[in-house]
Amino acid sequence: MKSKKLWGVLKDLVIVEVGAYLIFMGLALTADWGKIFEDFALARYVRFEIVEFSFLGLSQLLLILFVFSRAAAKENEIEEMLRSGEHERLEFKTSFRWDEKRRQVNKELEKAIMKTVAAFLNSDGGHLLIGVGDKGQPTGLEKDFASLPKPDSDGFENHFNNLFNQMIGPKFRRLVKLTFDKIEEKTVCLANVGPSQQPVYLKNGENEDFYIRTGNVTTPLKMSEVSAYLSSWKKF
Repeated sequence: MKSKKLWGVLKDLVIVEVGAYLIFMGLALTADWGKIFEDFALARYVRFEIVEFSFLGLSQLLLILFVFSRAAAKENEIEEMLRSGEHERLEFKTSFRWDEKRRQVNKELEKAIMKTVAAFLNSDGGHLLIGVGDKGQPTGLEKDFASLPKPDSDGFENHFNNLFNQMIGPKFRRLVKLTFDKIEEKTVCLANVGPSQQPVYLKNGENEDFYIRTGNVTTPLKMSEVSAYLSSWKKF
């Protein structure tokens, strides 16, 4: 997982570097900056090439610092969530599908995850940390991984996508972003869920259920209550 985190940082760095390179190329083609520089008094003392390479070097350093500072901020964000405890826009789930008490896969745990995601979508959005106990202690996803055909974070996300598409619907998937990190040597998954502009129903067999967040809990609404909620909720 550490190597995967490093790869993610390097990937971001490459993207930023390519973007910067294209900008510099565009600027270079717009004018003859060497001739423009000759009109400045500084040109008497410093060659244009020195100024140019100094600017490029400083830009590269700032880009590297930007990318790594973003990665550090993301890690600090998860640690801050663990300290803050559950609230209206944050919930912890010990596992995705592995029931430690029964020592087997439990489909009800998967359903509970999707209930929470649907509730966030129907409210103001929120964050779901999977692989974390109620008190904010990391429990890890390693046993969840082991229960999947592809026992890693990619297999986890693939299974999440399949369940999400079946129970909530693929058109809402763009509102949910999964990221994985190591906390105390245990893998956790952070699901960032944005608010939906359409009501989201959770498929439950032949039925469809509607969930919202009330305080730090996921609450089902009766169908007779849903229309009143939708009419009073300004985003729908």
